[in-house]
Amino acid sequence: MSEEKMDISNELFESVREAVGRRVKLTLRRNVQLEVKGDKVENRVLALASHRAYLLTARVPSKVEHSFSYLDIQGISSNKPTQLVLEYERGPWSMRLSSVEEVDEVIAHIGCCLHRIRPACSPVKVMKKLTLKPPERTASLLALWDEQSSADLGPCGGFSHQYWCVCDYLGLPYREEVQWDVDTIYLTQDTKELNLQDFIHLENRDLVAIIAALEYNQWFTKVSAKDCKLSTDICEQILRVVARSSRLEELVLDNTGLRSDFAQKLASALSHNPASTLQTLNLSNNSLEDKGVAALSAQIAKLPMGLKHLNLSRTSMSHKGVSSLCQALCANPAVSAALTHLDLSGNSLRGDDLQNLHSFLNNPNCLETLDLSNSDCPLDQVCASLLGGCLKHLSVLNMSKSVFSHRKIKEIPSSFKQFFSSALALSSVSLSGTRLPLEALKALLLGLGCNPNLSDVSLDLSCCELRSGGSQILEGCVAEIPNISSLDISDNGLDMDLTTLLVWLAKNRSIRHLSLGKNFNNIKSKNVSQVLDNLVHMIQEEDSPLTSLSLADSRLKTDLSIVLNALGSNTSLTKLDISGNAMGDMGAKMLAKALQINTKLRTIMWDRNSISPQGLQDVAAALEKNYTIRFMPIPIMDAAQALKASPEKTEDALLKMEQYLLRNHETRKYLQEQAYRLQQGIVTTTTQQMMDMMCVKVQDHLNSLRFTETNSVQEDMKVAENFMKDARNSKTLLPNLYHLRSGGSSGVCVGAIQDTLESMAGEVSRVMDEQLQTMLVSMVDTAEGLCPHVMKRSSLRQELLKAGSGKMTVPRSFISTTLLEQSGVDIINKIRSGLLHVCWPRS
Repeated sequence: MSEEKMDISNELFESVREAVGRRVKLTLRRNVQLEVKGDKVENRVLALASHRAYLLTARVPSKVEHSFSYLDIQGISSNKPTQLVLEYERGPWSMRLSSVEEVDEVIAHIGCCLHRIRPACSPVKVMKKLTLKPPERTASLLALWDEQSSADLGPCGGFSHQYWCVCDYLGLPYREEVQWDVDTIYLTQDTKELNLQDFIHLENRDLVAIIAALEYNQWFTKVSAKDCKLSTDICEQILRVVARSSRLEELVLDNTGLRSDFAQKLASALSHNPASTLQTLNLSNNSLEDKGVAALSAQIAKLPMGLKHLNLSRTSMSHKGVSSLCQALCANPAVSAALTHLDLSGNSLRGDDLQNLHSFLNNPNCLETLDLSNSDCPLDQVCASLLGGCLKHLSVLNMSKSVFSHRKIKEIPSSFKQFFSSALALSSVSLSGTRLPLEALKALLLGLGCNPNLSDVSLDLSCCELRSGGSQILEGCVAEIPNISSLDISDNGLDMDLTTLLVWLAKNRSIRHLSLGKNFNNIKSKNVSQVLDNLVHMIQEEDSPLTSLSLADSRLKTDLSIVLNALGSNTSLTKLDISGNAMGDMGAKMLAKALQINTKLRTIMWDRNSISPQGLQDVAAALEKNYTIRFMPIPIMDAAQALKASPEKTEDALLKMEQYLLRNHETRKYLQEQAYRLQQGIVTTTTQQMMDMMCVKVQDHLNSLRFTETNSVQEDMKVAENFMKDARNSKTLLPNLYHLRSGGSSGVCVGAIQDTLESMAGEVSRVMDEQLQTMLVSMVDTAEGLCPHVMKRSSLRQELLKAGSGKMTVPRSFISTTLLEQSGVDIINKIRSGLLHVCWPRS
């Protein structure tokens, strides 16, 4: 609302502004007669801002006698035409105005302000009581407020204004920093999450005001805080929002120092809010204990919409707390229909009293993610329950560091294998740190292997102490499993058993990611090369599906060079983790050589390798010649040590790495020429050498038969000589095939493709110009519809169209450059890659 001139003198007007403070914008001022005792009245000035009403003396200098926040209002009535009664917590203001129109104007103003503060509620509801005579006055006001409801509230649902009103109501300072962050950063990110971490540096009372504003705000749907202790005042305000907000959908309070009493109060808050839309509740890493969980569970059993996401991990509850929770989950049908994520990890679930948990899992539900890791929960019993109710939707199962109750019994329950063979949506199974009986491991692998419904399953068997027995089970099963895309068998004491296991892993056609780290601790130095040679053979195998390999924390030292030397010609791996191998500067040099010729790798993890400043320099220099690595995090641990030895050299190397990685993200380059040259070199030095050796052997045989006169032998000798001639000619086969009709160094079809893309640029430019012009006309039409009075000026429309046309253009040169230098390069690289595969299938 804009300021209006009222029926008070300029001198009194200025005095009123001075009295309330010039920073307060007064939007309505009226001379009124305040009823004091009986029929006695006194002159006063009623001044209204967008958040507060003021009653001031009607003389100069004016003083504020009373004021109240609109959030304090208890009711408004006007039983006589010129009478107005405003009720708030401290009592009523009864006053007379000059006309009924002025009374309705004041009421209308207050209603509009209340709508802006609490847009989800009718002003009448916020006022608590509105009594006007005759009733027709109420109808006209309601119509006005309905019209006002479509007005724009400002950034993030008018949060800053609501925050200002709350600060005024609570008597707290208004922090402009909060207003700027929300109106600028939050709006720009279009986020619906209010993260208390963004304001944790402020005082507790400032956080109280920020949270209190959410009671009225309709923009934010999520409140989160993590790794910070929340004070009692802040917790109370959060509970108040939970009890009153109809927009809060997610509440995440992770490791915030909450106790069981908070869970009890949260249950009470939820019970007082029938309009609650809470769908996600995360109270992980707080000591809620069984008492708090039990209280919360009682309310979860009554939630009409259930919950979609429930995380109570590491909340110090035992099997008793889980039992009360799962009893509530079973009791509420809405939970079974809605709950997709359940995390109870890190709680002690030992004992046999888990019947309610098994009952919930055994009945049909919509769980997609179940995390019972680090809880000592019996794996076999859980799988038996999952078989009953979780086959259809369960995608992620995390049972890391669980136990197997039938470990000492040779016979494994049939339900264990049956679950893995019958699941319909399983994509991730984590059993890390679980000591599986060998028969259970076999049942797991055979169950997954015979399940036709699954594909791209990630299986984590790290730290399971598989050793030789487990290796033998894997050898017998892994080759034929068609649906495991990621396998983690790190830290299993496999050692020399890897020699044979890798042969069988190489036969698998579905595994794309393989983790083998921490399995080399007990291998004698002289035997490490044998294992790594088999690994190299696996990743170099023709049509190898493996794209990601982890050898993290294997302490291979200089032996890692066996793998690094194979990277130069490797055409399958895109991600490699060699961190924690202490390979030293020699390993860094081997890595640098590989980077100069490898065109396939995109990600390399390589920290904790005891690399000096010189080693970092070698890798940085190699990156200058590599255009395909996109993600290669700075080796922080090695860099920290290198900085102590040579700060300048280390800083220079790290800076260069960052520059080259940024370059690789921003630019494209023809890469297949490099791949072709690499392949040509490999053929010359490997395959052709082998062919030359075979030719020498054949020639020796021919020499021994040169005096033979038998016709059949002579004919065979001629055939052999012709094959040898073809063998010698094959040395030039790859370059001749690759450059067939290439038109020079530009490559196959490059000229034709570039010409086509150039002609496309014109068509794309024309279409874009048409679309932008259409959008511009629509924008001007919209402006004309919203602001018809401003747009009445005859020439304004044409001026806007002319000004907009100049700004809404995309140069054809930009389109041509984009098509040729980005899409064109990608297309030509793909063509050359396909051509190289045709010329040399092993490439």
